[in-house]
Amino acid sequence: MEGAKNSAENIESLEQQYDVQGLSEALKKAGIEISQLKKYLKAAARLRELEKQYGKSYQVLLREYEKKFRESVKLEYNISELLEKRKRIEEDLKVYMEQQKLTLETINKVASVLQTLQKYSIDVGDIEKLAKVAEKIAATGMDFKQLFETFSKLEDAESRLAEADKRLAETVEKLRKAEEELQSRVRLIQEVAQWWPEIESIAEVRTKLAREKAELELKLEETKQKLESLTSQYEAILGFKVNSEQIVRMIEEKKNELNRLEEEVVRKKETLQILDEELASARSLLVLLQNPELVKKDDLEALSRQFANLANIKSGVMPSLKALEPSLMENVRKRVVELVMPVIRTELVPRWVFEKLEKEFKDIVAKKVQLEEELEKIRNELGQNKSSKTSVFEQPPVQQPKQFRLLKKGVMLTSDSGVRIRLKCIYCQNSTLMMLPVKEDLAAAASKDLLVTSCSYCGKEISVDPTTLIDRFFKG
Repeated sequence: MEGAKNSAENIESLEQQYDVQGLSEALKKAGIEISQLKKYLKAAARLRELEKQYGKSYQVLLREYEKKFRESVKLEYNISELLEKRKRIEEDLKVYMEQQKLTLETINKVASVLQTLQKYSIDVGDIEKLAKVAEKIAATGMDFKQLFETFSKLEDAESRLAEADKRLAETVEKLRKAEEELQSRVRLIQEVAQWWPEIESIAEVRTKLAREKAELELKLEETKQKLESLTSQYEAILGFKVNSEQIVRMIEEKKNELNRLEEEVVRKKETLQILDEELASARSLLVLLQNPELVKKDDLEALSRQFANLANIKSGVMPSLKALEPSLMENVRKRVVELVMPVIRTELVPRWVFEKLEKEFKDIVAKKVQLEEELEKIRNELGQNKSSKTSVFEQPPVQQPKQFRLLKKGVMLTSDSGVRIRLKCIYCQNSTLMMLPVKEDLAAAASKDLLVTSCSYCGKEISVDPTTLIDRFFKG
């Protein structure tokens, strides 16, 4: 396709280079059609492409083509001769097989006989000797068929004898091992006979251990029952079902929260201590400014502690108070300025300085009160977490169970199924011990009524769907 395309492009380029009209008139005079000329031009262009492709001239390509053509003719002739020879050989083979009365079946049998002879290492030249032996055996009056059957039976007998020898050797080996094991057990019995008193004592110990094991299993069963009872009570307290893993996980979460709150308390204490020192330093500075003669050693120590705290915050010793660094730095700067102002202003302090100090003093006092309230709140939460942690495995306080009441009819359900549940109030989050009615009363109320009761702590009414209680406590 690329050659035809290139030829067409070459023809178009030739038509553009030469006077096509004059060329067509010359072709008409010579009696050559334009289509024939195009064929010549295409052939010439294709020949030019072949010369470029193979790097050979037209004469060389022509000679190689003629050579290949002669070789192909010669090969076709040889093929026809070989086919003719094959045909003659097949005909000769067919004639030979007809003369010798051979068939493919006979040839296959001969091949099978040769394979059998090769299997038993018998040379083909020994067939004549075997035939003579067979002739002499026949002369004695023996039947070949019976002889071959005897030989085959003998071969089978030899194989069975070898197998029997093998089984005999295996049996002898098993017998030897059995004798060794018997001797070993005899020695063991003799040793056991020597230690018979000790064996009796061991039997007594075994009996004692079995009795102790039974007692431990009984205790384990009782412990499991107690654990199930505590788990059910804990589920009733929580209002949902949990297992031991969930309880342990909840305890770990409470521990983590407790540790976090303790760290928060420590941080709040540090902040509160810094603010106390700020308050003391402000009070000392106020005394120093108003009545220098009343300044005590503790006032100066409070100021020095303020500077020391600021230095610790700057050096990173107190990273939790890093956020207060700008305000503390500004307070120190202002107080130093206010400290020297009376000296540089003829020992007179402006009123706005005292007002500012008083305002800062009030702000610090308010902040201290706020932090003390936060600290007290954190301590209360910490105490609640500790109490909840210690009471996880404690039994709930004894409480008299209450009865459910039908919402529409207002009738109390006095029937007792023996099941006690703890109903969690949605308002105050406290639990009330309830007596669960029998399944029949719950089923009767499930379609047309609700169960209600009042919370023992806040007094608000709590409604329960009877279907929920049936599915949870009377399922199956």
